[in-house]
Parts: sequence; C-alpha cells; structure tokens
Amino acid sequence: MGCFSFICKESGEAVLSSSFDGDAVHLFLLKNGQVIEHMYGNYDSYGNVFNGKGGSFEWEMDWNDVCDLMFDGDNSSGIAAILGVYYDGTPPTTKSDDDPNQGWGEHGELMGSTSEEIGETVENPYHFVSVEVE
Repeated sequence: MGCFSFICKESGEAVLSSSFDGDAVHLFLLKNGQVIEHMYGNYDSYGNVFNGKGGSFEWEMDWNDVCDLMFDGDNSSGIAAILGVYYDGTPPTTKSDDDPNQGWGEHGELMGSTSEEIGETVENPYHFVSVEVE
C-alpha cells in the first residue's frame, strides 16, 4: 500500500509524516457527510494514526471500501484531516484535499528521516466508530 497525504481542513497546512512519526491529527472517515469513524494520534503516512503500542489503528470499515470512498469523486465521503492544534470539536462534513507533496513537506524536507517539523507525540491516541460500519 502506498502513502496517503492530506491537507488540514482548518489550516490549509499539510499533515506531515515520515512514516515513523507524524503530526498530531484528527482523522474522520466520512460517508455522505456523516462521521462514521474518528481517529486521533500521530499520522502514520498510510491513512491512519499510530496507536502508541508499536502499530497503527485500522479503520473498522474494510480498507478497500475506505479507498472507494476516498476516490469516488463525492466530496462528502472519504477521509477528512484536521491537525490537532486546529481542531475545535466541530466534525467536518467534507473530505480533505490530497497533499501534492505526499506529507513530506513543501520541499521534501522529511524525505528519509524524521524532522523537528513533526509535532509532539500524542500520549493517548484513540479510534472510535461513530455509527455501525457496513
């Protein structure tokens, strides 16, 4: 599976990840404008967040179905990302734009290593399912 990258819905900034650590981010899986799953933690480059136990959370929805939502052309379905420092508790209703720099920073500054641009480690990452996933 390749890397996925997103632009924060609130700030317009890229969600950065070196695949070993990443920005603190809220990820929302949307279907028809409704949040069906929500994750919070450090971004892992692969459409999830690290779980704090040496792995990453996975969406309850089958990954192929998540990808279908991300790429079906419906702006109200897919993954929405909001960097932790910008999240005010209001869930999004539309998905995030893709980051053309693949989460490596504007000039690829994270390529192959971690960076000081990556924020603090989320101490209590979480994942919950908002509604029953089909």
